[in-house]
Amino acid sequence: MSKRILCYGDSNTWGFMPDGQPEDGSYHIRYPFEVRWTGILQGILGPDYRVIEEGLNGRTTMWDDPSAPYRNGAKYLDACIETHAPLDLIMIMLGTNDLKPRISGRAYDSAIGVELLVEMIGKNPTGRNHAVPPALIVSPVAIGSHIEKSPYADEFGGREAHEESLKAPKYLAAIAKVSRTEFMDAAKYARTGPDAIHLDADSHKKFAKALAQKIKK
Repeated sequence: MSKRILCYGDSNTWGFMPDGQPEDGSYHIRYPFEVRWTGILQGILGPDYRVIEEGLNGRTTMWDDPSAPYRNGAKYLDACIETHAPLDLIMIMLGTNDLKPRISGRAYDSAIGVELLVEMIGKNPTGRNHAVPPALIVSPVAIGSHIEKSPYADEFGGREAHEESLKAPKYLAAIAKVSRTEFMDAAKYARTGPDAIHLDADSHKKFAKALAQKIKK
């Protein structure tokens, strides 16, 4: 049976393109599966693995977004992992949306949200033979320093969001160490595109290659 990897994330798992919204105002601008890091990862790992893509635009760690409460990652996690059981690895790459001022605005609070998700995974035996599957915390790519020129500048609070995002790897690495959870910093391999929030196509490729190596280990 193929090893099953659940990728639980936000728009950078969903594959939102960073080139800005089109003039017609449409929202769903998504890279094709073969360009998204999840699709590339599937191609690298091959048929012995099953990459399960669970990305939702705007998803937070544990916070309610007043404009869309259903995006609370903690409220959906248990149902999600039970839906896709049995699982051999659960990867969490969340936190960017927590940095919106209307949600939290602080990397420290976002890290506490990730810690909660890891604790939830530890209480839900959805792995093989009813074991708890291992988790992988991935610190999201940093919000670009050019956020003030982005269409998302007001939503994320401008330059401060960039500065907060740079703190995330330190907090998340500490949580991973205490919880004995694997850790990876996506910012070492990927960067945002023109909108300062979403990965460009080249970063999807680089991140997928680095992640594949991590998973194989």
